[in-house]
Order: sequence, then structure tokens, then C-alpha cells
Amino acid sequence: MKTHCTDYCSRPTVVRRSGFTLIELLVVIAIIGILAGMLLPAMNRAKATAKSIASLSNLRQLALGLQLYVDDHADRYPGHSSLASETTALGKPRTRWADYLYPYMQNEAVYLSPNLTRDERPRMTKPFAHTVADGPVETAQTRYYGGYGYNYQYLGNNRQPGGVAPFHARGSSLRAPSQTLSIGDTKGARLGNPAHDYGHEGSAVYVLDPPRGSVMLGSQGSRRSSAEPGDGNAYYEGGSDGSDAHRATPAARNNGRVNLALVDGHAESLKVEALDGRNPSGSGQPHNAWWNGVFDPTQR
Repeated sequence: MKTHCTDYCSRPTVVRRSGFTLIELLVVIAIIGILAGMLLPAMNRAKATAKSIASLSNLRQLALGLQLYVDDHADRYPGHSSLASETTALGKPRTRWADYLYPYMQNEAVYLSPNLTRDERPRMTKPFAHTVADGPVETAQTRYYGGYGYNYQYLGNNRQPGGVAPFHARGSSLRAPSQTLSIGDTKGARLGNPAHDYGHEGSAVYVLDPPRGSVMLGSQGSRRSSAEPGDGNAYYEGGSDGSDAHRATPAARNNGRVNLALVDGHAESLKVEALDGRNPSGSGQPHNAWWNGVFDPTQR
């Protein structure tokens, strides 16, 4: 019997693929990896920039709280801290500049730098006194501030060695308010030992020290009043060499810059080199221009 083949039976069989070959899949994965590698640095930079902007916003609010405090206290700046003999020795929580500002800026979040790393947080924070129980005891309700230090040597130093009176600057005495830092990013100090981490055991984590230990303006509250600071008299953790073992140094946490609040109420970012600047005369000596209230590099 003779069969007749139609057009259908003369067509070749077509095999349809339902997915990628292994090589094609590897190529796609490689392309995605390249694109991710290109985008990740940009995303990290954008994230860092967003944190820096948030930090500047925090500092503007802290600057406003500081201005309100000064207006309410006869033009006088707050001290950096209470004395242990007046607080913890009596079972009371320790109060510091953040606690003094809190009634005027009651947003706990603005007192905590968004740029602190997970490793830094345990070393760089202090508890708000109003969230600590008598004892003093930190509880689940305790809230913390940190990452920002106060220009205590020039604005308010409460230490009283030998009965020396505390030092509180008056707003009217600061002739360059837009060029005088009040609060900014701090590393803390190293408890006098360069082998320690910054902020070791909470060392100086709520203050900032100028590059040259100040006597005439800055250290009147806690240092001897000689012409030059002696050993143990210049910085928060003592010493006279300006090393970060003794000195609470600025922290460049914001894309390589230090975020600051200035006395006039604005906030900006500066390089560490500007804050630890050198005399324009070429002597190479660090100066306190951004710290001393007069923006004069020849004055401590």
C-alpha cells in the first residue's frame, strides 16, 4: 500500500529548550557580580553621606539647646560634668553637659552620633542621668548619648582641684562665635596609655580637647594658673604633650571630616588638619584658633 507524505511529515523535528545552559548562567552571574561591584561603593558612599547629614542635623539641634541654656543662665555656658564627690559618691547619677542641655532639647536621639560603629558604641557612650536609678544603677530603661564632645576647656570646666573655682565662659566673651566650636565628633582619650583603645573605660568620651592645652582661658576650672601647663595639667587625662593618650581628639567620622556645632548655632564639617591647624607664621606649632573664642592662632 502506498502512503503519501504530507508537508507535516517532511518537516524536521524542533527541540525547544526550557532554560539557560550552564555557560549562559555563569555569564549572567558574572555580569550581575560586576554590576554589584560597581554599585556597592556608590551605595556605601551614599549611606555615609546620609549619616553625615543626619549627624550635622543632630549638632544643629544641640547648638540650639546650648544657646537656650546660655540664655537661661545669665549668659554662662554649662560645665562639662558634675564632680563624682557630689554625685556617684553619694549614690546619685553622674550629670554631664548633655544632661544640662536635655531640658532644652528633649530628643535623646540627637545626642547620639549615627556614625558610631558597633565596636565603638560600648566605649563611646554615657547614660543620661534622668534614665539612671539611684545607686547609680543602669536599667533596661537607661538611654545613652555619645560620639559628641564638648569644648569644655574654653566653655565650661567644672573640675575644682585645690578649691579652684569652676570655669564658665560668658557668651559675650566669645568674639568669634561663628568660628568657635562648641560640640563635635570626638574619639575620646586613651586613659593616659597609648596602648588603649580610644574611649577606654569611657575616657574623655564626652569632651574635646584643643591641640594646645589651654591655661589662660581653657584650664582655669581645673588646672593650675601658671604661664604654661605643666605635666598632668594640660588635657583631660593629664600630660602636657598633646598625645591622644591624654587628649580627647576630634574624630573624622564623616567622610574624612569632623562634624561640629559652632557657638553661633550653625553646624559644619572641617578637616582634622583645620582644627589642629598650624600657625600661619610657619612656626609649625599647633594652634587653638577654632577653640579659643577669638579665632586667633597666636592665643591659647
